[in-house]
Amino acid sequence: MMLGLFLVLALASTSFAQDCCSAEDRREIQFIWKRVWSSAFTARKVAIAGAVFDDIFLHNPDSKALFTRVNVEHPESGEFRSHLVRVANGLDNLINLLDNQQVLSEQLKHLAAQHEARKGVTKAHFTAIAGAFGRVLPQVSSCFNIEAWNRCFNRLTERISVNLP
Repeated sequence: MMLGLFLVLALASTSFAQDCCSAEDRREIQFIWKRVWSSAFTARKVAIAGAVFDDIFLHNPDSKALFTRVNVEHPESGEFRSHLVRVANGLDNLINLLDNQQVLSEQLKHLAAQHEARKGVTKAHFTAIAGAFGRVLPQVSSCFNIEAWNRCFNRLTERISVNLP
């Protein structure tokens, strides 16, 4: 009886762990991100963010319409490049807050409200950006842990897109 209960609990904890951004995952993500997103590489930040958005637009061409206000038709413009940096710096902020759940929770609520107010933004767009980061970051990080990234990034995007259609 006790062995059966132990097995059930072990299986349940394994299934929960697959959907969890564990302390180990958070450390891994923060380590990788610091190497990729070092403040010494501003031009690289813009290039990475640009590659992410290029990937989004390649896989979801309709999403380009969401960014007309930031001059998406001219990807080299200051407006669009500034937007790229804002998005990536927002992610940088979230990654650095992974170990402070109380502050992270408030930041995610703030971002959820911002995106809820943007006409046309859906949960599918957050799935698209997750996929784009998952395809781009392994190209710039030699030891990229896609499983840890997905567990943490998906948790973040789920909380930001919680009220979106």
